[in-house]
Amino acid sequence: METNYKILIPTDFSSVATTAINHGKKLATIMSGQIIVLHIVEKEAQVQEALAKLKPVVDAIRESGVKAEAKVAVGDFIKQIPVVAESMDVQLIIMGTHGRRGIQHLIGSYAMKIITASEIPFIVVQDKRAPESYKNIVFPIDLSAETKLKLQMTAAMAKHLGSTVHIFANREDDPFTVKQLEANIAYAKKYFAQEKVPFEVAISTEDGDFAKHCIHYAVSVDADIIAIINLNYRTLNPMFKQNEEELITNEAQIPVLTVNPSKDFTEKNPMYSFQTL
Repeated sequence: METNYKILIPTDFSSVATTAINHGKKLATIMSGQIIVLHIVEKEAQVQEALAKLKPVVDAIRESGVKAEAKVAVGDFIKQIPVVAESMDVQLIIMGTHGRRGIQHLIGSYAMKIITASEIPFIVVQDKRAPESYKNIVFPIDLSAETKLKLQMTAAMAKHLGSTVHIFANREDDPFTVKQLEANIAYAKKYFAQEKVPFEVAISTEDGDFAKHCIHYAVSVDADIIAIINLNYRTLNPMFKQNEEELITNEAQIPVLTVNPSKDFTEKNPMYSFQTL
């Protein structure tokens, strides 16, 4: 079934950009979509040279059976990504990074703001090879009001990708917090069961850094994706930002999907609908 599902992949022709393209090919195949490979130059005079450099990249994608096109934009690397994504009605952005130091060195701290504030979902990948399939999605669960929306999106993604969802919760000691968390876990279990999405539940056995524990758990279940909802849009708490960055640039190199909880966007995004492909 044909869709208008478009995946934007910014490239600097590095190995991590190639990894991002490999992820894009798999997801585009699943979604019957297409890939737009974006390269950004500083001057208009560099456009034709960039298009020539993109041609073999795009040709290789097409040879794999996935629709693809090249796009060159002029201007600031970071600022042009959301501009191009919006103008081309993109549903997903996949971007490669060399990890925590790399994401700061290559594209600056402003990149984290774009990734976590974008209305378009980002998947951030590192050099780790794209999996043959996306069997396991780790679903960190907390007490935020956005959890129910995250359930809807994760269940739909799991259906499209044929994944098992691994619900992972932080260890809590406060009785009131424990009760709230147990209620959220029970709600999530019921929801996934109703949607016939296979799931498992685990609670951290350690105190302290939840992001670090989540990464350790993701490694233990051989996770292909960690799915997070961005909460930076409504907090100035630096700890929130630190946790999100730690997950996004995790040393295990597990791809991380980050989504801004925009209901209007998710309702029109085929990745998060239950249509049959």
